[in-house]
Amino acid sequence: MVINKIPRQKAWQQVASQLQELIVEGHWEKGEKLPGEIELAKQFGVSRSTLREALRELASIGLVQIRHGEGNFAWYPDVEEYLHPLMPRLVVERDDVLSIMEARSMVEVQTARLAATRATDEEIEELASLIQKMEASANDREKFAHYDHDFHKLIAIATHNNVILKIYEAIEVLLVSQQLEIVGYPGAMERGINGHKAVYAAIAGRDQQEAAAAMRKHMEQTYQAIMANMQKGVACDEEDRVHRAGIDGPTDGD
Repeated sequence: MVINKIPRQKAWQQVASQLQELIVEGHWEKGEKLPGEIELAKQFGVSRSTLREALRELASIGLVQIRHGEGNFAWYPDVEEYLHPLMPRLVVERDDVLSIMEARSMVEVQTARLAATRATDEEIEELASLIQKMEASANDREKFAHYDHDFHKLIAIATHNNVILKIYEAIEVLLVSQQLEIVGYPGAMERGINGHKAVYAAIAGRDQQEAAAAMRKHMEQTYQAIMANMQKGVACDEEDRVHRAGIDGPTDGD
């Protein structure tokens, strides 16, 4: 067993780490001016030179803008700047429903966990309303898929995390097309409603662990339904191929 020594952090690194956490968590809005250097240094209990070193480090990774003569400002690149170059590839691969499902699971389990403690009462009421609309749209595949999508997006909104929401919006076109396909599977609507009810109950109950577990189960059930449908499709294709071979192939005596 190899045990690595824990590296000691210099004071400016500790300050940079705390400032980074505050900016990422939204303590300051993008473009908002940070407190003056004297005040910040006093709050951290460090010298101005130490604070400035931390600010320069954050400026190098795009989390702070240092404007000489004006001050220091919280900053971060928009998520779209990173995601937009990926969109052409994602659109080309939009039929890869399993890959989209895996990506959704990674994001949505944590999204449900956060929403359980951050959702407003109004957002929780809207989640309940969307479930009712889904139940009322059981005979309309497109409407059902629309409300299904709105349910998941509202959970992303309820995290009140701008980065999560932008990631969701960036791949929104893929999610809509996927959900429209999935609701056409046998038993998908009933399964979706039951899954959403479990997620809703956990979020309404402010239970983070249960919300994450319910969303994970919902994602896993959907994934398994996709797998089963794909396997069924392969079997049908093979049956059709054999049938066509029997019709088009040579007959006895030829």
